[in-house]
Amino acid sequence: MTSWRRLLPLVAAGTLLVAACGGGASPSPSSAPPASTAPGSETPSIEPVADVCSNPPKADGTTLTFSSYGGAYQEAQRKGWLEPYAALTGVTFQESEDSSNATIKAQVEGGQVTWDIVDVGNDFGLDAHADLLEPLDYTKIPKDEILDGFAGTYRVADITYGVVLGYNTEKTAGVPEGWADFFDTSKFPGKRGFWDYSAGGIFEFALLADGVAPADLYPLDLDRATAKLDTIKDDIVFWASGAESQDLLGKGEVAMAMIWNGRAYSAKHIDNKPVEIQWNGQIVTADYFVVPKGTPNKDAAMDFIAWASCKENNAAPSKYIPYGPTNKNATADPSTAADLSVSNINETSAYFDDAWVVENAQLLEDAYQEWKTR
Repeated sequence: MTSWRRLLPLVAAGTLLVAACGGGASPSPSSAPPASTAPGSETPSIEPVADVCSNPPKADGTTLTFSSYGGAYQEAQRKGWLEPYAALTGVTFQESEDSSNATIKAQVEGGQVTWDIVDVGNDFGLDAHADLLEPLDYTKIPKDEILDGFAGTYRVADITYGVVLGYNTEKTAGVPEGWADFFDTSKFPGKRGFWDYSAGGIFEFALLADGVAPADLYPLDLDRATAKLDTIKDDIVFWASGAESQDLLGKGEVAMAMIWNGRAYSAKHIDNKPVEIQWNGQIVTADYFVVPKGTPNKDAAMDFIAWASCKENNAAPSKYIPYGPTNKNATADPSTAADLSVSNINETSAYFDDAWVVENAQLLEDAYQEWKTR
């Protein structure tokens, strides 16, 4: 995830990723990025990175457990990364679709680590979680090629995506222009879908709807946010998983929903439902790879993360789902480029302040539970 001050690097990266594959994306900035950031101009940090990218080490007999979030997302990771890597190296992957920060914590603290590589959200993998994670091996992983701010000691971003306003065109009379319309049930009647999670964006979207500028979101004014949420509380339907959000919106059980852009895309293009995205007010964010502390397969896990982070391989999931690469030199698939979050950044786009969210996690959860139960 990222904060507002990282808008310019993301805009530049998004432009590079989309311009390289053409078609239908947001206009390019008026000035081209410096030559030093042009695709292909950067050299690998050190030679071992190049070796991993082009010739990952053989690992016949090694089994890696990969945990992510299931659905179309994990299917894209499977087709884009797991299957090709297994074919190249002989690694066998076991998969879990139940990625959870709490499970990582329980495994590490219980001394029973069974996950080797975990795809986590923006609220995990920071210094606050150092006791639970292995430091990443940047002698293998091409850190210098990752979008600025998206590679830390314990985590490296693997995809970018947007938390967006999705709407069912059969349930809305007209096009909602942003979160103010989401909260206007007189103008746009119907139920509203929200993720049942205090740190997922519910407070941020309430504040955007109430007129707070994206650059001024943090520190979150929780009293103002919950007061705004009160105005539609009776119309909120909470969802607990990406699959549920896709189903609720696609079936029209909610007229609009806070939803991950890949789930909205799947509702429209896979489920063939009347679903569209309003990109205004999206939160641009990322998922990250982490390695739980104590895995017996640490070196093999680092090799996989390095390979998946290379420019040649990083964009592979974008063939199957509109989630963008995080390697600045990678090229997104033309079929999904126009549907990437970074292709649709504008002046209304917002960003999570990951460090603030993690540092204030209990404050957020307490405010959320107090609001829900009052």
